[in-house]
Amino acid sequence: MFDRHELIGRAPRKNAIDIAMFVVWAAVFACDAVVAQRPTPDGVLILHSNQRPTPAAVVIEDTLRSVVPRGLQRDVEIYSEYLEVERGISPVYAGAQSELLRQKYKDRNLRVVVASGPEAFPFVTQIHEHAFPNLPVVHIAVPADRLEGLALPPDFVGRTVDLDPTATLQLALRLQPNATRVVVVVGAAQRDRVWERRLRASVARLGDGIQSEFLSGLSTAEVLRRLKSLPPGTGTVVFTPGYFVDGAGALVSPRQSVETIAAASVAPVYAALDTHIGAGVVGGYMTPYDEQARQAADVVVRLLNGATPSEIRTIPLPVVPILDWRQLKRWGLNEHLLPADAVVRFREPTAWESYWDEIVAVIIVVLLQAGLIAALLLERRLRRRTASALANSEQQMNIAASAARLSMWTWDVEPEKARAIVPGRPARTQGQEGSIRFHDVLEAAHPADREHLDRSVRKALASGEELNVEYRVIAPDGNVRWIDARGQADNVDQLRLRGLTLDITARKIAELQAETDRSALTHMTRVSMMGQLSASIAHQLNQPLAAILGNAETARRMLEREQIDLAELKEICDDIVAEDKRAAEVIRRLGALYKRGELKLTMLDLNELVLETLDLVRTELLTRHVAVVTDLAPDIPTIYGGRIQLQQVLLNLILNAADAMDAIDPGERTLTVRSGHDRASVHVCVIDRGTGVAPLDIGNVFDPFWSTKPGGIGIGLAICQSIINAHHGTLTASNNADRGATFCAEWPMKILE
Repeated sequence: MFDRHELIGRAPRKNAIDIAMFVVWAAVFACDAVVAQRPTPDGVLILHSNQRPTPAAVVIEDTLRSVVPRGLQRDVEIYSEYLEVERGISPVYAGAQSELLRQKYKDRNLRVVVASGPEAFPFVTQIHEHAFPNLPVVHIAVPADRLEGLALPPDFVGRTVDLDPTATLQLALRLQPNATRVVVVVGAAQRDRVWERRLRASVARLGDGIQSEFLSGLSTAEVLRRLKSLPPGTGTVVFTPGYFVDGAGALVSPRQSVETIAAASVAPVYAALDTHIGAGVVGGYMTPYDEQARQAADVVVRLLNGATPSEIRTIPLPVVPILDWRQLKRWGLNEHLLPADAVVRFREPTAWESYWDEIVAVIIVVLLQAGLIAALLLERRLRRRTASALANSEQQMNIAASAARLSMWTWDVEPEKARAIVPGRPARTQGQEGSIRFHDVLEAAHPADREHLDRSVRKALASGEELNVEYRVIAPDGNVRWIDARGQADNVDQLRLRGLTLDITARKIAELQAETDRSALTHMTRVSMMGQLSASIAHQLNQPLAAILGNAETARRMLEREQIDLAELKEICDDIVAEDKRAAEVIRRLGALYKRGELKLTMLDLNELVLETLDLVRTELLTRHVAVVTDLAPDIPTIYGGRIQLQQVLLNLILNAADAMDAIDPGERTLTVRSGHDRASVHVCVIDRGTGVAPLDIGNVFDPFWSTKPGGIGIGLAICQSIINAHHGTLTASNNADRGATFCAEWPMKILE
């Protein structure tokens, strides 16, 4: 029996243990309840064709397990099963495997099934209704030709691959231009029969000049013996997709078979799958398995997010040429013959790519050392030559400046005012540091140019910009010479200018002579036009002279009468005065046109100038049967220009337009003079209905001595353009849309304001 005190002592401890156990069980049940309340994540089942992982299966599964959760952004369970259907599917195996998968995954909340590989795809189509009813199936790595003619269930979607070996064989023949033979190696399984059909069709497309040999269903030992007996070199192309079963029934993986074939072959070997790159093959056109898996993962994510299979199209994936750089070098294949989009793997980096930073560092150190040594060696020689070089340089500069009539100068600008502006600056005297006072320069300048020279110098000092000014000076012999001065403010003393002067008197004299010659040529052209208009001028003078003569004779007869009508006689005298003024105005205009002189600028009304010019050539145009149409804009702004020069331009354009219409029917000869303006410009245009200008010649019409007229010297339009340019305008020529040409003179509105 227990002691009473012992029982009393044990009772509290037992109660504490019971309470602790109760708390633990309560926590466990609470956790189970929380876990039970969590939603079961979506499940994705990957079914691989092979009984054990192959390189392709590993790439596909790893990519799916990485991309699907990242694209889904929520929990997902991914399961995988490795089947054994690469050598065929028996009904018994299909039934047993279907029931096993149904029972195993019935409580796993499967949402999508992925069929990985061309052998897994037909297996899933057989067991789909029993094992995975109503679940969408995404197929991956299934050749497009395996789906041709199949009526797939509506919930089967995916991405297909193109395993046609034609492109790979053509690439091989491109890299091996002397190849005349293609050897194909395939195994003994059903998969190999599919590959053999593809390859026979592809070899037939290569043409009659290529021989073919198929090593199909042979044992691996026999295949290796045949490959070793091939003629060595690049005259033979070997292609293999690899195999699972050889003719002797031996089981291997496609990668292992490809490695064995490539090691034994005395000719370059090409393959169809990117997992074979690195196994000794040159390469081929392939769709990488990781890209196939990424595309399938995108489809899986869309289905898990609620998309229906009918919303997703089954599309083929592109193939790209993938090659092993090491095999290209091994067989001496020209890398420049590869397509532009080729992917070359295992390229060994050059020494520059591997050690560029070390190489650069060594080069820099060597160059620095070489530079330092060279500097030390040259220092003494440079010191010895410096003095003589400076002297020679100064002498050469003086000779060059003298030959170019250049003079170097330094101008001190008003040092007295400088002290007022900048307190504490010491005053400079004439000749300090070889400089001269700018005041003395102004005194030597022509009185008319002093203000401009002074303003330009002060502006250059204030802004820091380069001084560029032309001015005249009066030489001691009284002759005037032109000077071009260019300089800039001194970096240390901002009130001092340093620069060069150039005597440009000869150039100025040439420019003045050229301007005189241009004026003479313009005057001669104007006089020539007046000669051409002599009939029109005579007609305009004959009209008022005839009227004066008639009125004078009438007045004389009236004076012989006994009774004279003074009112009528007064009207006759008024008519005589009016006609005399009219004739005088014609003579005044003609005299102005004949007169040679400088350009006189006044404010001109373009419309008035057009009407006045048309009045001068009215008789000429009537004689040529040219109808004149005026389209003059009202309220056109006035322009600032020379009346005689601009009238010469209008006369030339009007007469040219009349000449252009000589060859057409007289009833169609219409000349339009149009003026107008907008916010940007003012213009006047002369439009004819003649033959126009040849498109190739439209850019030459204003060139001097270029003309289409028989006997023309081609100077009129060139003079017109120079006159318009002198008025800050532009003269353009263009062909009309229907017929004829248009010449327009235009002045920017900002020039007129």
